[in-house]
Amino acid sequence: MNTAICPDFTLEAVYESMASLPVFPKIVHRALKVLDDPNKNITDVGKIIKLDHGLVANILKLTNSAMFGLSQQVSDLDTALALLGQNKIREVLIASAAMPYLARDLNGYEMSPEDLCYHSIGCAMISEVVSKRLGFANSAELFTAAILHDIGKIVLDIYVGPRLMEVLDRSRREDSDFSVAEWEVIGTDHAIAGSSILQQWEFPRDICRAVRAHHDPDLYIQDRLSAMLALCNILSVQLGLGVGADGFRYRLSDQLLYVLDCDEKDYFKCLEDAVKALEDARDVIQLIFG
Repeated sequence: MNTAICPDFTLEAVYESMASLPVFPKIVHRALKVLDDPNKNITDVGKIIKLDHGLVANILKLTNSAMFGLSQQVSDLDTALALLGQNKIREVLIASAAMPYLARDLNGYEMSPEDLCYHSIGCAMISEVVSKRLGFANSAELFTAAILHDIGKIVLDIYVGPRLMEVLDRSRREDSDFSVAEWEVIGTDHAIAGSSILQQWEFPRDICRAVRAHHDPDLYIQDRLSAMLALCNILSVQLGLGVGADGFRYRLSDQLLYVLDCDEKDYFKCLEDAVKALEDARDVIQLIFG
């Protein structure tokens, strides 16, 4: 049993922890705004990205991975951007900037750095195949929400850890999802924390809402992005992608499939497509952690 001393918990303390997080790279937000400007082009995006050599290195590393599936290896940023195209540039920017936040131990959730990265990247890659299968047009937006959907765990980790057994016991006893027990024991959950972090980082409202809703059946059925994210997360958990203490403690609701107009055949096709994404995600994790 975990006998660690629980830190003083207040919502104010959680928000102070959020405020102390390094800000999401401003240069990435600048590049994303240029991508949305009809008067700008990919060359203008490259001029901004080149100001951050670490970001360039991460982009090239990811661009050459299975995650983005280019037919040739590239060694310079301009070639990479030209081959990726606008939506993929958006995705590789988000993935590159997210890695430093995801590559960390979450002892409270019993997750290693590889676990959190694997789950987040796997969920993002599953979002690609599910978008195609279910005809979801905003695939880049879903990719962003998917790779950042568990970012709240990096803040709640120190609060969950000392009370993890209590959360798990309540989940088992009440036959409830982990996030419900997390809320009942701690007073908040990682989805709410994650949404607050993304608001602080100035992400679009729709993405913040989807992250907030992805474990809440009453919320995620209210808009398609949230429902798609909930489905991608459930698929990634069912495939065992980097699951921690909360793994396999979330359920697929019939109502979720209904609002997505997804029947049993569609669901199993999504699961089948996701298996390939699982293999590609392993390749990316090996690349990141060497």
